[in-house]
Amino acid sequence: MTARALIALTSALALVGGGYWWGSNATDNAWEAKHAKELQAERAATAKENARADQAAANYLTEHLDQEDRYAALNATYQDLRRRVPLVVPGPVVVVTRSDTAGPQTQGAQERPAATPPVDGGPVLTLAAVRMWNGALTGTDQAAGACSPAGATEGAHAACAKGSGLSLDDAWANHAANAKACAADRQRYQHLIDFLNGK
Repeated sequence: MTARALIALTSALALVGGGYWWGSNATDNAWEAKHAKELQAERAATAKENARADQAAANYLTEHLDQEDRYAALNATYQDLRRRVPLVVPGPVVVVTRSDTAGPQTQGAQERPAATPPVDGGPVLTLAAVRMWNGALTGTDQAAGACSPAGATEGAHAACAKGSGLSLDDAWANHAANAKACAADRQRYQHLIDFLNGK
C-alpha cells in the first residue's frame, strides 16, 4: 500500500471514528437531557404533592381546632343550662277511663263506674336535654322547640324545663342508632386507610 493510500485510509477511519464519537456523544447528551427533564418533572410532581399534603394537614388542624373550640363553648353553655334546668321531668300521667257497659253513655252520675287509677308515663327528657343531645351530635347549638340558644331572655329557662315528650327509651334508641352509624363510619374509614397504606 502506498503512503498516500495509507494516509487516505487513516483519514477515512479517523473521520468515521470521529463521526461515531460525535454521534455517540450527541446521543448521550440527548439521553441525559431527556433523563434530566424526566427527573425535573418528577421533582415538580413530588413538590406539588407535598404542597397538597401540607395544605391538607393544615386544613385538618384548622378544622380540628375550630371543632375543639366549638365543643368547649357548647360545654360551657350546656353546663350553665344544666345548673338552671333539669334534664328529665316526670312524664304525663295517663288517665284511662273504663266503662262496664257497651253502648252509649246514658247512665246518671251516680251509676257511672269509677275511673281507673292514673298511670305514670315515666320520666321524659326536657327540651334542654334534647337541645344538648342534638348539639353534642352536630357541634352547633340549635333550638329544641321553644328552648333556644338565645336562652338569656325572660322565660327561656321555663321553656327549656318543659317536657319534650321523648322518653328515656327514645333517647336510648337514638343513642344506639348513632353508635351503630359511628361504628359503620369507623369501619369504612379504616378500610380506606388500609387501602391507601397498601394493606
